[in-house]
Order: sequence, then structure tokens, then C-alpha cells
Amino acid sequence: MQPSRLLTWIALGCAVAATGCKRSHERNEPLVELARACARDAEMSCPRPVLHVRDFRASQRYYHDVLGFHLDWDHGEPADFGAVSRGDTVLFLCQDCTSPRGAWTMVFTRSVDRLHAELAGKGAIIREPPTDKPWGLRELQVADPDGNVLRFGSSTDD
Repeated sequence: MQPSRLLTWIALGCAVAATGCKRSHERNEPLVELARACARDAEMSCPRPVLHVRDFRASQRYYHDVLGFHLDWDHGEPADFGAVSRGDTVLFLCQDCTSPRGAWTMVFTRSVDRLHAELAGKGAIIREPPTDKPWGLRELQVADPDGNVLRFGSSTDD
């Protein structure tokens, strides 16, 4: 997906979040529904990291089969942009439309130790096993095949 196409999608989502959607007779697109759900009364909410991926379908399989994410939706023919989710965490995957250097996303979870056991058993790319950090979190770092890092954190009490 070209950067200009990605910016169009993001702008559409922001515009709908700010003004609402007036076209009730048309099929609602996933980003419109997301904008509606997230545009509560808060100034900002529901951040959605956009992760660069080289092969959209392969990345969907990794996030679903290995990391346990749900495949929410995709767009394009062939698909090159879409969303995956697990719990309250939603990530956008975009084939060749963001920086290929990889991004980092922080996700809070109940127990990084339980999550680590699950993901390691499925062959996840563990960059750092559960580790107590000086800032009071226990963290786990998992990478995807494109170099994006999911940094999971939970209380050290858990």
C-alpha cells in the first residue's frame, strides 16, 4: 500500500471520529465502525499502531496462529491492509506502507508469564523472556517476522 493510500485511510478514520458518519444507508467499513466505537467523549482514545509487514497474508497467519490474535478485517484486492486483535489490543498490519525498520507497541496484560508460556509453546519469536524492570513492570518482548516488537507488560505483583 502506498503511503498516500494509508494516509487517506487514517484521515478517513479521523474525520469520521470527529464528525460521525452521515451515510447510514451504505455498508459500514471497518474503520468507520472503529472510529464510532472509539470516539467516545474522550479527547483521544483507541490508538492503533500501524505495523509494516512484507507479506500481509503471512503476517496475518503469524498473528493468528502463533500469537493468538483474531483476524478482524482486511482491505484491498489483493488484501494489503487490515486489523488483528486480542482482548482490547488492536493492531493494523500494512504491507509495504510504513517504515520497514519495525515499530514497537506496548500492550498491558494480566500476566506476562502465562502469555510467555503460551506464545513460546507456539514458536513465537521471543526477544526477551519475562523480566522485572526497574519501573515496576514485568515485561516480555515478542517480535514478528518483519521486526515489529510487541512489548507486553504486567504488574510485578502478578
